[in-house]
Amino acid sequence: MNVSRRWFIGGASSIGVLAGCRCFRTPCAASDTGPNLTFGVISDVHVRLAADGRGMAASHDCSTLIHAFEWFRDQGADAVMIVGDIADKGVVAELEAVAAAWQKVFPGSKAPDGRKVERVFVYGNHDWEGFNYGDAIKKLYPDKDELARNILRTDMKRNWEKVFDEPYEPIYRKDVKGYAFIGAHWQADHCRGCDEKAFDHVGDWFDAHGRDIDPSRPFFYCQHAHPKDTVYGHWAWGHDCGVTTRALSKFPGAVAFSGHSHYSLTDERSIWQGAFTSLGTSSLRYTGMAYDQYPGVGYENTGGSRDGDVYKVMKPYSSFDGRQGMLVRVFDDCMSFRRREFVTDRVLGDDWVMPLPSVEPRPFTFAGRAAKAKSPEFPAGTALSISKVRARNRGGLPRGAKPGNKVPSVEKDVLRLEFPQATATHGVRPIEYELTFKASQGEPLVRHVLANGFNQSTEDPRTAERQCCAIALDRLPAAPFGIGVRAVSSLGRKSAALTGKFEG
Repeated sequence: MNVSRRWFIGGASSIGVLAGCRCFRTPCAASDTGPNLTFGVISDVHVRLAADGRGMAASHDCSTLIHAFEWFRDQGADAVMIVGDIADKGVVAELEAVAAAWQKVFPGSKAPDGRKVERVFVYGNHDWEGFNYGDAIKKLYPDKDELARNILRTDMKRNWEKVFDEPYEPIYRKDVKGYAFIGAHWQADHCRGCDEKAFDHVGDWFDAHGRDIDPSRPFFYCQHAHPKDTVYGHWAWGHDCGVTTRALSKFPGAVAFSGHSHYSLTDERSIWQGAFTSLGTSSLRYTGMAYDQYPGVGYENTGGSRDGDVYKVMKPYSSFDGRQGMLVRVFDDCMSFRRREFVTDRVLGDDWVMPLPSVEPRPFTFAGRAAKAKSPEFPAGTALSISKVRARNRGGLPRGAKPGNKVPSVEKDVLRLEFPQATATHGVRPIEYELTFKASQGEPLVRHVLANGFNQSTEDPRTAERQCCAIALDRLPAAPFGIGVRAVSSLGRKSAALTGKFEG
């Protein structure tokens, strides 16, 4: 069934509101005949060598990776992507462990029925320079020549070809069941965290090879860093310098996959549509936090990148059980993306379903989805509990401060807020809580707290736990002041406020 652009536009207009927000559990009518193509997507697997160099570290072994491979195999995958950061410390033995995991599940790169299953793997910054992150590898291999023999960076091409027994090119193309897959390896000596320079060569490749891409079909592109100004927004940590966005904007059928930030697939901004389609792929190792969404303050329950972290009272949110990935199915008239957590084997939200051909109207623009989305809401009769307690701030050295300017951890007066969580359902769930403090004079002060279980399925008990927030009173307006608490979805929709007053 070849679907024309004219048919698609007519069909989209006939289904009205469904064209504006396709997020269903059943992909589409074409599901009755089965998908044309199925593939798995994971990123940031971070397999790590043990400290003594014997085997893999228990916290970074291949067990979850093998489990994900097995699930993809059982879903009939024709290909599997790993979107960078395969070898955590950039050591050859780590890449070899991943190759062994692949061979265990897909011997000879074949499914049990004999079908070929294609690897679409790319290097990330850890593969390129992970041996420089900390001193563990340099302690393990103190001799310069021994270090060179054991790290990938000595010869990325030769090591790739030796481990995976396939040719290495900085950007490569593979075709699977008539669909093009294009992978771009990381190509830079330093991870910058934003405006990454590792993909400056992408534009030239598409200038040279773009005419060979069939415009009537979607094609799939992967690189480690997010294409700039696509998923999550302009603030997102881990985006590239914009070369890829400019290159792919010439191809409406492009579907790009990226990792690096580890942001959770429960965040609805993990899929973006503009001139092309872009998806963040989270991580199979741990969930990242959206540090840069609120510059200067971040979240009260995250840490590690903010000047004000040392003054916070709440402990940083633990995310090391968030191991996520997705399954992609391509039909004649649509494409579906299933989000999965591989520790609990739970679904992380309704399938994203994108109509094909990929032309206007595009259902996954941020603004269009936010306009149609519902707000998370607190259960009827919810009350805000307000109290003053004694607790300690975290303390430590502020980012960029001189060693002598350490902030002490001391016991102090703390405002404690407690309330039941807003209702968490697929597509309508709180990703965070916005806390507003307003005295009789001055501007309101706003702070943010990640929701319990924000990176888990709505079936996870943590999404139903009462939410507790704590902020040192010396960081808030002088009492008395009013308090407002709103549940906020990842698309920015806010609940009605829980309100109260602190008298001092």
